[in-house]
Amino acid sequence: MDLSNREQRSKMTLLGGLYITQFLGLGFIVTAVPAIMRDIGYSLDQIGLIYVLGLIWALKFLWAPFIDRIGSKKHGHYRSWLLVMQSLMIVSLIGAAFFDISSQISILAVFFALVSIFSATQDIAADALAVTLLSPEERGLGNSIQVAGGFVGNLIGGGVLLITYQWFGWQASLLFLAAATLLPLYNIWRHKEAPAPADARSEKVGYRDMARYFRRPGMGRWAAILLTYSMGIGIVYALLRPMLVDLGWSLDQIGFVTNILGALIGILGAAVAGLITQRIGRKMAMLIANGLVIVSILVLFPAAGGINNQVLIYGSASLMLFAYGANATILATMIMDKSDPTSAGTDYTLQYSVTSILTFILSGAALALAESIQYGGVLWLSIGLTVLSLVLIALYNNFEPIQVDEPNILTVADDASVVTG
Repeated sequence: MDLSNREQRSKMTLLGGLYITQFLGLGFIVTAVPAIMRDIGYSLDQIGLIYVLGLIWALKFLWAPFIDRIGSKKHGHYRSWLLVMQSLMIVSLIGAAFFDISSQISILAVFFALVSIFSATQDIAADALAVTLLSPEERGLGNSIQVAGGFVGNLIGGGVLLITYQWFGWQASLLFLAAATLLPLYNIWRHKEAPAPADARSEKVGYRDMARYFRRPGMGRWAAILLTYSMGIGIVYALLRPMLVDLGWSLDQIGFVTNILGALIGILGAAVAGLITQRIGRKMAMLIANGLVIVSILVLFPAAGGINNQVLIYGSASLMLFAYGANATILATMIMDKSDPTSAGTDYTLQYSVTSILTFILSGAALALAESIQYGGVLWLSIGLTVLSLVLIALYNNFEPIQVDEPNILTVADDASVVTG
């Protein structure tokens, strides 16, 4: 891909802005807010409710068909959703800025939930737009920008703002997030979306599309890869923070490693994965990325055994987060390849939910399991799951991007009533 090409550069700028800002507020809420709440005296069970917001993202497949079904032909099917959701995120962040976190947490919880819902819906539309906007050759770099955007959003929202919070306080931090979320609106407004393939379907996208997605030829094996591909790295990522706490690290040290340095290393991993995916092919890229996950887990064993060597821990954590960024980028590229442009939001979000819900559950279970089999035992479990994914990938051969299902397509002119204008 040639970024000197103005059209391609415009695509990547648009997607980069969308993916960064969808995580700005969310990163602040799920990373910085728990630390702020603990600092002013909230109990751990109260703080734990914040993490329930993560389930909203895992369950967003429930309303993805609605995003594919309804859109504006006049203003662009997915563009219209992006304009509305981006604006609602801004309004929610501004609203949250005018309530006191020390005494009005119940009201703020409503705003936090709204930010999570609006950012998850924006993500559905952004992913669908990317599926229809990017050619297969552009998807490696496009998804590296997606993953890097998430890291940047978390770095700023969950890392930088947590560090600066002591000087700027609650209201200024939230207003800054709202102003930053405003920035991509100009590029969204200027974007001229081509007629979306979803608009040209002879039938509107519905929940039956989800039911029949994995009944397509070869999709059963792909579902097995989806279920196992991120399990190992997801479990290790969940273990990293409590492991460092047990080693005696301070919260600011952990925040720097996971939210600042970790984000930068993750961005590097995403960038490298995006560059090599097109050159070496999807299958080889997936095998290398999860092979790197195994190496990164092996390097974490000394820390799991209680060895508090900062150089070793920085190195092992960096390798793990590099692998995390690469893994996420290649998986996102494959998910995009396996999404039908005529039901792009539904297909992409369904696959994302399949891989994230189980990983989310296993990550929580792994923390409980570590009480009985120790961190080392959980790391071996992570290696076993990653090896299983490698075997499934090696046996899988259908790495070609999905083709539009022509029998379900009419020209836009033939079916002007598919969407509302």
